[in-house]
Amino acid sequence: MTAERTLPLPGLASAPRPNFAWARHYLRSRAFGWTLVALMLVAWQVTASAIFMPELPSLSAIGAEWVLQMREGELAPALLETLRVAAIGYAIAAVAGITVGFLMGRVRIIWAMAEPFVELLRQIPISAILPLLILYLGVDDALRIVIVVIVASFPILLNSFAGARSLSRTMRLTAETFRLSWWQTQVEIGLPAALPYILVGMRQALAMTLVMAVITGMLAGNSGIGYFILEAQQVLNVRALFAGVLTVAAVGYLLNAIFLLIERRLTRWRAIGTAGD
Repeated sequence: MTAERTLPLPGLASAPRPNFAWARHYLRSRAFGWTLVALMLVAWQVTASAIFMPELPSLSAIGAEWVLQMREGELAPALLETLRVAAIGYAIAAVAGITVGFLMGRVRIIWAMAEPFVELLRQIPISAILPLLILYLGVDDALRIVIVVIVASFPILLNSFAGARSLSRTMRLTAETFRLSWWQTQVEIGLPAALPYILVGMRQALAMTLVMAVITGMLAGNSGIGYFILEAQQVLNVRALFAGVLTVAAVGYLLNAIFLLIERRLTRWRAIGTAGD
């Protein structure tokens, strides 16, 4: 007995299911986050324009104040001064942190000597030793740079140490097979293997460097964008205050974006190796 086939009636055919793949992709992308930021800024502008609030100026008013301060005010020199302090401190912290951290991970006697000092010092908050630093260094460039170095060096050091310890036994045997000297092993095998860890520490330290450079401008000295923000708050110049804060946010985002580009270039070999696998 042949089973009867049921044919769909005209007009009752199932409609194609909508494809929401583009929506899922959008909600998981960075574009969704930037859309939320844009909506927040629009809401800020509309609210500040509709309701007069001296403590919340509109974005257009802040933008006009930013242009004025960059052209004729103290914002541009203050920003350059903060970046100068941050660059010097970050460079010193990078050299010291990578050197000490990598050697701690590769040389047992250096680890035995340095590990107690590292573990003791990194537990002390910078606010606890700030009076001592002011006593010995005064309130000048030296104080601000030393604070940046202290804060930024530990994430670089600890990640460099972890990277140096991550060298696999296979890579060590490869170095022995090619009869590389100890220095050749560290430079040609150890450092490249530890590079991803080092870059993670440097990226963490970069954000901390900018934050501490701004804070030290508030605590010590009479220059820098931290001092600019503090002075704007004291004279109740809210537009200049927001201009300084938003400038710090924009500069921090830009520095992080530049560092990510450099990191991708330096670790391109990892992506190639992963694609090959």
